[in-house]
Amino acid sequence: MRTASLLLMVRRELARTRGPLFSAGFGIAVGVGALVFFLSLGLGARKVLLGEVFPINQVELEPQKTSAGLLSLLGGPHEPASIDAETVAALRAIDGVTEVYPKLRFRFPSMARGGKEILGREIGTHEMVGDGIDPELLSGDVDAQLFADPLKADAKVCRVNEDCPEAQYCELPSEAEQGKCSAPVPAVVSRYLVELFDHAVAPAHGLPPVAETLVTRAQGVVFDMTLGNSLLGVARQGKERKVKIRVVGISSKAIDLGVTLPAPVVRRWNREYAGHKAADTYSSLVVRVEDASATAHVITAAQNYSLSPRDTRARDVSVLISSVLAILLLVSGVILLVAALNITHTFRVLVTERAHEIGLYRALGATRGDMRRWLLSMAAVVGIAAGAVGCVVARGAAWIADWRGRVDLPDFPFKPDSFFVFPPWLFAVGVAFAAIFAVLGAVGPAIRAAHTDPARTLGRDR
Repeated sequence: MRTASLLLMVRRELARTRGPLFSAGFGIAVGVGALVFFLSLGLGARKVLLGEVFPINQVELEPQKTSAGLLSLLGGPHEPASIDAETVAALRAIDGVTEVYPKLRFRFPSMARGGKEILGREIGTHEMVGDGIDPELLSGDVDAQLFADPLKADAKVCRVNEDCPEAQYCELPSEAEQGKCSAPVPAVVSRYLVELFDHAVAPAHGLPPVAETLVTRAQGVVFDMTLGNSLLGVARQGKERKVKIRVVGISSKAIDLGVTLPAPVVRRWNREYAGHKAADTYSSLVVRVEDASATAHVITAAQNYSLSPRDTRARDVSVLISSVLAILLLVSGVILLVAALNITHTFRVLVTERAHEIGLYRALGATRGDMRRWLLSMAAVVGIAAGAVGCVVARGAAWIADWRGRVDLPDFPFKPDSFFVFPPWLFAVGVAFAAIFAVLGAVGPAIRAAHTDPARTLGRDR
């Protein structure tokens, strides 16, 4: 049978049987709609949770914790475990690792206060947490020149802040008789901290949100930070003094809760307040991998250097999303399976009702393969049409869900503009699944039609 003849038969039969076929395709459309809707919701959750909140393609490693810390508190000063440069180089050589970001944690107590320029009043914290990273690692987030150590070798000598030009302060180390004038130390904060402030802290204290302001106006926002003293105690060495810091941007490489400064600055302050070892080693490493599947391999390799993940939330969230998504997809699969059974029933009735026509086609020379292709082609057309309808319904349902989310849900950290992600391949997958299930449902009736005996069928009608 020629293709043109086959298409003509399919078109005529679709027109004659549009009622039953519409009912059969309805289940396919519902199943595909649910499948596409849940998949897009899962992709949207992964994009926000595993892309912005808990990046799945990176892991922060730190020295494994032991009970020695408690003993050191009882017997003397606590010296936390650290990471040397050789370990950093070894991790960079691991297969699948693309980047390693060494971090240098504050090893001294500190406090901070400021923000009147954008908030209308001073705010502060009695315990400032922070770390330092190399400026070049912020490429793409912040201009490297903005995030450089501001202390220049040829800077003006000073003893107090009044000796320096406006907008500068006197960087005077604890044991030095004179210091150098320095611009405020640049700092970056994390998107997580900004979102937390905007949607939790600011509303509770009647403050304006600052997410966009930090990016557009941060060049003029300067905070005073006290080194060597905080609510929890004083540094083991050095004397209390104040410095100025300026927020220059937001970066995914910044510490979640606190500030991130250039590594040379933190190294200098750690040496001043905690000793040489605190300045020459690292406190943790952020390791980025080519693919999320390589994360487990990196964690295993890091154990050889007594390093362990600082936070497993990304892995836990990934497992949770995958589990919930698997359940929802199972529901969609059950719907499609029921729809396929409905297709089977519809086409079985169709074969019974068209037995005389099928026998006539066979008597006129149509082969068994022609009959199979005829019914399977009809099923494929029904499946494709139902799949397309299901995709449109899923997209519309997602639009309604996003609209209701904007209207009914309050602002919360990392609230996305859309809870769904619809890549082009998702619609192709939906239509393909619809066609496959429809064709599978029609296989049995197609085989039955192909084995129709024309002599017996036409003889019965005489």
